[in-house]
Amino acid sequence: MSRAAALVRAQLSGEVMGERTPVAALAMQVVVAGLLCAVVRGEVDGFGYALFALSIPVALTAVPLLGELAPLLRADPAAEWVGALPVTRRDLRLARVGTLLAIVGMLALASLVPAALLAPEGFSAADRARLVGQGLALTWSLAAALLVLQAGLQRFGEAPTVALQTGVFLGVLVGLLAGLRRLPALAELTGAEAGLAAVPQAWFAAWLAPEAPATLGLSAALAAAAAAVALALAPFPPAPRARSTRSPVSVLLRPARALAERLWVRPAERGPFGLVYDALPAERDFVVRTYPLVAAPLLFLALGADPDTVEGEGLFALLLFAPAAYLPFVLMHVPTTATPAARWLVETSPLDARTEDEGALKAVAVRLLLPLYLALGGLVAALASPQLALRVGPVAVAVGLVTLRLLARRPSGRPLSVRAHDLASAWNEGLGGTLIGVGVAMTLIAVAAWRLVPSAAVGWAALGAVAAAEALLHGRARG
Repeated sequence: MSRAAALVRAQLSGEVMGERTPVAALAMQVVVAGLLCAVVRGEVDGFGYALFALSIPVALTAVPLLGELAPLLRADPAAEWVGALPVTRRDLRLARVGTLLAIVGMLALASLVPAALLAPEGFSAADRARLVGQGLALTWSLAAALLVLQAGLQRFGEAPTVALQTGVFLGVLVGLLAGLRRLPALAELTGAEAGLAAVPQAWFAAWLAPEAPATLGLSAALAAAAAAVALALAPFPPAPRARSTRSPVSVLLRPARALAERLWVRPAERGPFGLVYDALPAERDFVVRTYPLVAAPLLFLALGADPDTVEGEGLFALLLFAPAAYLPFVLMHVPTTATPAARWLVETSPLDARTEDEGALKAVAVRLLLPLYLALGGLVAALASPQLALRVGPVAVAVGLVTLRLLARRPSGRPLSVRAHDLASAWNEGLGGTLIGVGVAMTLIAVAAWRLVPSAAVGWAALGAVAAAEALLHGRARG
C-alpha cells in the first residue's frame, strides 16, 4: 500500500468509517432523491429528467460541504502531526484530495443511484450508467470550485464564507420550490435555450439534449478539466489565525450585555457567560452551521408574503417566531469548538456544571437571540407594518425566552467542549423530532398571537411578565 493510500485510509477511518459512518444522512439522501425522482419521472424524460436528477446531488452536497464537511475544504488540524511522519508533501496533498473525492463521491452516489434506477423507460442501461458517471464528475467539480472559493475567501475572515453558505442554502431551497413548480417547462427543454449555458447541470446532461449545441457538452469537459487542475494543485487554505472577537454586532450589543450582567447574570455565572458570549460567535463551525438558518425564514417573503392581505400578514407574524423554531439546532451546537483541548481551563476552575449551563444559556439569549429578534422586528416593521411588529414581536421574544429555558433542560454537552463532527449523534437522540415539534408549536403560537393579541400594550405586558419572572427566578435577585 502506498503512503498516500495509507493516509487516505486513516483519514476515512477518522471521518466516516466505522461508528462515524453517516448512515442516517446517507439514508435520508436516498429517500429524498428517490421521492423527488419518483415524482418527476412521470412528468419529464430524457434531457429534462437528467437535468433534474443531476441537480439533486449538487444541492445535497453543496450545503454540507460548506457546513459539517467544511473541514475537508480547509486546513487539516492534524497537519503538523501527520507532517512528522515519513511522507512527502505530495503524499499529503494526494491523501487530502483522495479523502475529499471519496466522501463527496459517497454522498453523490446516495442520490445518483436512486435517480438512475428510477429513470424513465427511455433510458438505456448505458444512459443510466452515464447519468451516474456524469453526476459524479459534476459533484467533484463542485467540490473543486468550493475548495478554490474557500481558499480565496479565507483571507477575508468568516463573513464571506457565511454569506456564501447562506446563498447556497437559500438557492437550494428556492431552486427546489421553483423546480417542482416548473416541471412542464422542464419537459419542453431541448438544450438549445440560451440560458442553459450558465447551468452546470445542463453541461453534464447535454448528451441527452436533442438540440444542444456542441459548446454545451464542451463546457462539461472544460469544467471537469478545470476541476482536475484545481484538485491537483490542492489549494487548501492555510490554518486560520487568531482574530479579535470584536464585531459591529458585539459593539451594538454592549448596552444589552451590560444590562444583562447587572440584572440577570449572577456573579458565579459571569465567567461562562462572558466566555460563551465572546467565543461562540468566533467559532467557525458554529457560525457556518447555524447562521445560514437565519436566512431560511426569509423564504416566507420569497413565497410572496403580501402585507396587504390577511394571509401575507400571517406569514410576517410567523417570521417573528422563526428564531425559537430553530433553537434546538442552535443549542445542539453550543458545545462546538475547534479547540476542545483548551477545555481544561474550565474544568480546573471552581465552577459546577449547572452554573456553567446557566451562564451559557443567558449568553445565547443576549448574543444570538436578541439581535435576531431585533432584526426580524425591524424587517417586519419596514416591509409589513410597525403596528404588527410592536403587537406580535414582544410576544415572540417572550415565547423565545420560555422556549430557550425549556430546551436548556436537555443539554447536548458542556459549552465549547467538542469538535463539530462529534455532534452528529445528536440527530440519533431525537433532535429531528424536537425540531419538528418546536416548529409546529411555534406555528400554532404565532397564529394564536397574531389573531388574539389585541394591541401592542398587551404584547409588551406579556414580555414584561416573562422578563420579570426570569429575573426573579434565575437572575441576580436569587444569586
